[in-house]
Amino acid sequence: MDIAVVTGPAGLVGGEAVRVFATRFDLVVGLGDRPRRQQPPNFRSHPVDLRDLAAVTGVLRDYGSDVRLVVHTAAHPGGDRGEELPSFETAALGTVNLLEAVRQHAPDAVFALESTVEVYGDVPNALPLVETPTRWELDPGHPWHEHGVDESMGLDRADRAFPAVPVLAADLTAQDHARRLGMNVGVFRAGTVVGAEGRLGLLPTLVRDAVRGVPFTIRGHGGKQVRDVLDAADLVEMFWHFYRNPRPGAVYHAGGGRDRAGSVLEIIAEYEHLTGREVRFDYDPEPGYADVRWWLTDTGRFRRDYPLWRPTRGLTDLLAAAHRYWSGVPKVVLDRGIGAGVE
Repeated sequence: MDIAVVTGPAGLVGGEAVRVFATRFDLVVGLGDRPRRQQPPNFRSHPVDLRDLAAVTGVLRDYGSDVRLVVHTAAHPGGDRGEELPSFETAALGTVNLLEAVRQHAPDAVFALESTVEVYGDVPNALPLVETPTRWELDPGHPWHEHGVDESMGLDRADRAFPAVPVLAADLTAQDHARRLGMNVGVFRAGTVVGAEGRLGLLPTLVRDAVRGVPFTIRGHGGKQVRDVLDAADLVEMFWHFYRNPRPGAVYHAGGGRDRAGSVLEIIAEYEHLTGREVRFDYDPEPGYADVRWWLTDTGRFRRDYPLWRPTRGLTDLLAAAHRYWSGVPKVVLDRGIGAGVE
């Protein structure tokens, strides 16, 4: 039997991984909160706490060498980063426990860790940026201007939002298990990952607030901060390509690149053009802690290793999908949504 294990199956990326891998594996095992929606018949939920080594080890022991792939999304902090100090154990210790359980009971399995580009903190703000009427832009003479930031960006001398710190610990621990212990581990530092049903982050928050008719809050940088977006389904396909031909210890950036990027102001304008709906917004001049003014993701390293992978849906497609979804959500559910705003 071929088994895929997915942590965080109730989340955006974890839920997408369950949906996709249920068609490609005999069984998908979810570790963490139970998904609220109906799941495929070959999905089995284990609502264990990843901080509990005995519980995690017990699950992996039961399935043993039938586990072929482990996708660990539960280390990722999710949407808005916030400044509240999180439990270090959730990302860091949970990742160590999962890696050790896999090493002991499914040592040949491929392990894909969803990390985040936020491990770089505010280092991108030191790049030579130019302010234009609608966005911050990297100086055209810089080698990262066309394709975005590659994996050579340094991690030192950075301020980071608190949730990024334990993810960095998980990121480095995963790499160490590949290099020193020979595990088939890959690290995927994701930028802004979106899906129509996502509840956190720039696109879903913007669309949900527009549909509700409440002001969307822009935080700092004149609304000119630039982000690229990647469909959660495209990120899951990156995991799949890595599974088919793993490169132990590899670190990859995962994002949409320049073709799927815009500033907050530009994304608002695109949504207004797409729907004919005016977006009301408030402006808070104070940016989030360690928030960067410009980020584009260079996926060149991954595409060189896996040339058949390409992002599929663009920014307009993702906005349209989010609009269709939130427009169909009852108002009482909309009003329970997480508060407006984006860093």
